[in-house]
Amino acid sequence: MKISLLGGTGSFAEGLVIRWAKVGHEVLIGSRTQEKADVAAAEINEKAKEQGVDGSIIGMENGEAAKASEVVVVCLPPEYTNATLEGISSSFTNQIVISPVVPMKFGKVVSYDPPESGSSAIDIQNVLPDSVNVVSAYHNIPAKGLANFEKPLDYDVVICGDDDEAKAVVSKLTEEMPSLKTIDAGPLEISSMIEAITPLIINMNKKHKHEFSIKFI
Repeated sequence: MKISLLGGTGSFAEGLVIRWAKVGHEVLIGSRTQEKADVAAAEINEKAKEQGVDGSIIGMENGEAAKASEVVVVCLPPEYTNATLEGISSSFTNQIVISPVVPMKFGKVVSYDPPESGSSAIDIQNVLPDSVNVVSAYHNIPAKGLANFEKPLDYDVVICGDDDEAKAVVSKLTEEMPSLKTIDAGPLEISSMIEAITPLIINMNKKHKHEFSIKFI
């Protein structure tokens, strides 16, 4: 499967890229320019080789990456997400779009800062063509944990969306990564509740110097 990560730099995207490349997916690193995408892809390819992964990791401009892929992961900063996606909306047809985006305010504590629509996932669905299926996922996995290939990811990944087939694809991609388990929480409107857990986890991580996530038992 061809998977693109828009804004695909940093530990979070790096972990997903290498883990998916390891199981044979073609992964496209999206960035604002081809030059930045090439640099990011070269860096991640080097890290992938350290893990014994010699997969297909390619850099592309965001719009071209989205157009060439079946699944798109939005790894953009919340404040730039809508404008970036609006600018490349013509690159989308019927892709599955995964949103791990969480709008937050940073002060003495980190707090959830939802848009008027209720959640970032709904915002993303609203700016993309109706033929695109948005699935909300991956908000609560620590970025450092994803990029630490020696550490088992014994976490639950809560997902939501309005299309069962799209959610099934995201579940399959998720559970290809060792020890991760998906739980379907329901329609996309649930995303605000999932997104809002992230600031709590960040605050706990800061206080206890630990990589907390969530697991339902």
